[in-house]
Amino acid sequence: MFKIKQRWWIGAIVAALVASLFTLGLRPMLERAVRARIEAAAVRHGMVARIGAVHVGVWPMLRLDDLDLDFGQGARLRANTVAATWPGQLRLAVHAATITVPGDVTVSLGASAWRLAGAFGGELQLALLEPQAGLQLRRQAEAAGSAWTVEARGLDVGRLLDMRRDGHALLNGGIADGHMEIQSGPGTVRFRVDFGVRSARLGALAGNSTDDLQPGDPTDVTLRFEGAWQRERGAINIPKIQATVAGAVLSGSLALTGLDTDPAIDLALGARQLDFAQLLGASGLDVPDSLGLASGSRHDLGSATIDLQVRGRLAVPASLAVSQKVAFKPPRELPPGITRLRGEFPFSVTDGVGRQRTIDVAPASPDFIALGEVPPLFLRTLLLAEDAGFYGHRGIDLSELPAALLTNWSRGTAARGASTISQQLAKNLFLSRDKQLGRKLQELAITFLLESALGKARILEIYLNIIEWGPDLRGLRPAARRYFGREPRALTAAQTAFLVAIIPGPIKYQNAFARGTPAPGLRSLIDDLLAKLRSVDALSEEEYRQALDEQLVVAIERPDG
Repeated sequence: MFKIKQRWWIGAIVAALVASLFTLGLRPMLERAVRARIEAAAVRHGMVARIGAVHVGVWPMLRLDDLDLDFGQGARLRANTVAATWPGQLRLAVHAATITVPGDVTVSLGASAWRLAGAFGGELQLALLEPQAGLQLRRQAEAAGSAWTVEARGLDVGRLLDMRRDGHALLNGGIADGHMEIQSGPGTVRFRVDFGVRSARLGALAGNSTDDLQPGDPTDVTLRFEGAWQRERGAINIPKIQATVAGAVLSGSLALTGLDTDPAIDLALGARQLDFAQLLGASGLDVPDSLGLASGSRHDLGSATIDLQVRGRLAVPASLAVSQKVAFKPPRELPPGITRLRGEFPFSVTDGVGRQRTIDVAPASPDFIALGEVPPLFLRTLLLAEDAGFYGHRGIDLSELPAALLTNWSRGTAARGASTISQQLAKNLFLSRDKQLGRKLQELAITFLLESALGKARILEIYLNIIEWGPDLRGLRPAARRYFGREPRALTAAQTAFLVAIIPGPIKYQNAFARGTPAPGLRSLIDDLLAKLRSVDALSEEEYRQALDEQLVVAIERPDG
């Protein structure tokens, strides 16, 4: 018996040696054939495969180095190594893979193992084996196209992948369930998405670009929509969108037409149960300490309902017709930092060299100006320039938002803003200068609180007494004295337009009048404001002409201290 076993082992070793020598001799030809087969299979499935190196051996039987698989439409898979073995079924071990999709979203996977079937014909199937089961991808070739299906069941997202956008965490953990279908046919791509993640932690809104983004409170996220992309007609239609996040319920529809010629949009979006404390927590954002709420406890910041409709041509932002409905339910008890604004209060600011000073927003202060003392022409100019719908909105004016986003996108900079006076006041009183989306969410919550607690007149009065008009210069009365040596009631129309024109950039514009008169660019902004005043009959024709001809002389000296 021992001799029989010995002869069997010797035979197995000899067979393995022969197979190895055979493989080594044919390796170059086999590797070229495998590369060609993989690239051809990718083409059949509508993809492009690029491979840095192909290695054929005994174990693993196949290894691909620097694999780059282009799915099209901006989706791509890159992997350092993919090794294939055959322990009874074709198994792929993937090391250091990265998936990129449109929108600068990157999904990184460490080490994973997959079962592969149908790679060289028939139905392509990928099933996740390690670090856990729960994810399957299928691609079925059809007579007139193809169909992709992605299905997740109890998938622990944190064990499998790291999802980021612009280098910042987008999703941290959670249990995913759902499916996605993409069916491609002649001239049309149909899609359906129904996914949910339980106990997900979002981190993309926290902090700013220099901070490590901290994940928010666990929350459930769902997303459901279906639609079609008609490529030849250049149209995308999504008749129904449903989503939930941090307790908020979102719904809407989207239609894009003329994508290859003159794109147009028809968007409807509704948001219910926008609980701001819950939204801030889920986004990794703190409630600002300046609101005066106790730390570490659950806060009520109120909730909102928002409905938005946008129609128009994307190439012409001014053509966009926007309608909105906004309702806000304030908390039972307003934060102390908000209620104190109803009366006299000190406002602490830090100047450009780090010195802190306090502005007394009180009638007893020599710099304070009551709203009733502000010249009507100044108020008219301010609202025309900064917030034309001030008396008609509930703190936010979404009618300006789509045009602002499109303008900024086309110029590649923050060239245009969409903040109301109430939002600007929220930022000045409670927030930093950080321009990240997280701060905008905090700003939105505070804006609604200000509107519900103070009313329009008080918001305007505080705004005019605290906003920046230059280095270490706050408030309308000090600004009128500094630049023109007079009280606000004595300002001319041109001087009024000057003070309003520099509000968006009071520090930036200092160089534009450093020689004592406004430079051509700033003077153009001033004249544009005067033209608006004339168009609404705030100035007579004679007053308008006098203002255009006025030689503005700006005092550039700064007070001591």
